This record gives sequence, structure tokens and C-alpha cells, in this order.
Amino acid sequence: MNNRFNESNYSRKMPVDGVDSVRIKFILDNIPDNNLKILDIGCWDGSYAIRYKKNTNIVYGIESSLTSAKRAQKLGIVVKQGDFMVGQYFQDTKFDIVVAGELIEHVFDTDLFLKIIHKMLKKGGKLILTTPNIASLPRRLLLLLGKSPVIDNRIVGETAGHIRYFTFDGIYEILKDNGFKVLKSSSDVLNFNNKGTSYSTLIPKIYKRFGRSIMVVAEKI
Repeated sequence: MNNRFNESNYSRKMPVDGVDSVRIKFILDNIPDNNLKILDIGCWDGSYAIRYKKNTNIVYGIESSLTSAKRAQKLGIVVKQGDFMVGQYFQDTKFDIVVAGELIEHVFDTDLFLKIIHKMLKKGGKLILTTPNIASLPRRLLLLLGKSPVIDNRIVGETAGHIRYFTFDGIYEILKDNGFKVLKSSSDVLNFNNKGTSYSTLIPKIYKRFGRSIMVVAEKI
């Protein structure tokens, strides 16, 4: 991803809540308020990361957009600006929790991505990871009809482009291979349109593999 794209797309104000509220609640529910050191990779302008502070936690961030990094700093987040995959950030800090929300689908070397996170975590530290589910029910139905399953495989407008897609089993496997034990997993919503304005939270509660997102808490082992 080039710097021009990062600055033009991620310097805008981060959209909050709406269809993403279920995913953010999952993250928040798995972050105790206990003087923890938390790293949010791709923290954007800090709109979500600031919530991870709760009352006692310290939140760190890594953000590619300089504009957004400065905004997050103003919220009290300890931010480094740059590319997580090539930079060496917070080398003297071990984290209790790393949040990687909607990132791994943009990464070529997903094993290296997880190895870096593993190294940054304390022993027994947690990774909270979310990513689109390629096997969601709407995508299955679209493929059955011979249509594109709505995958962001181009860099167009505000779409960053996805280069990796996962199922629940695929995420479990790559986490295990890189030194993590999955503690829990869930999904957020089932979309009825591509805009995210019409959706159900009930169906993924019954069968998570039909949901839009894969949401996982994994422990460093």
C-alpha cells in the first residue's frame, strides 16, 4: 500500500458504530480494565482505540497515515506512524493485548504478520483479531448463482483492496502454526445488502460461520 493512498484514505475521520458496533463490542468485551498495555495496529484516528483505555489501560497504536496518527496522539494514545510490516516499533515494550482489526486480509506475508505480533506480546498475552469471512452466507449464495461474492480485490475510491481471505478453519490453522491458541471465536452480523444498512445479528449467534466477520481471541503460547 503506497503512502499516497494511506494518507488520502486513512486521514479522513474514522466511521464509528453502525454495522461495526457488534465487532467493536466483541473487542471491548475481551479487554479487561486492569492496567494493561494494549497495542492497536492500524489505530486510524484513535476513535476506537480510545475506548480500549477504559479507566486504567495504556493504549499504543501504529498507524500508516501521518494525519490520523497525529489525531490519535491528541486523544492520549501512544502512536508510532509507519508500516507495521517493515518498521520496528515499541521494541522495549511487551503488550498484554494486541488488537488487529480488519488488517490481515491486506497482508501478503500473513505468517510474518503473526510472528511479529507474537514477539510483541507477553507470554500468555492475547491477540484479538477480526477479518472478513469469505464463507459468509451471502457470499456462498452469490457464488452459487455464479456472481462475484463481493470481495474487495481492487483499490478503488475508498476501498483498500483485500489480498487474503479466510474461513474460520483457515484462521484457526494459521494462528496455531504461529504459536497461538484460540480461546474463543464469534461473528458479528449477516448482511442483507453491501452497504451494511440492513443486517441480522441473530443468525451469526446461531451459526457463526454464516456471519460477515471472523472474530477471534487467541493466546500466545
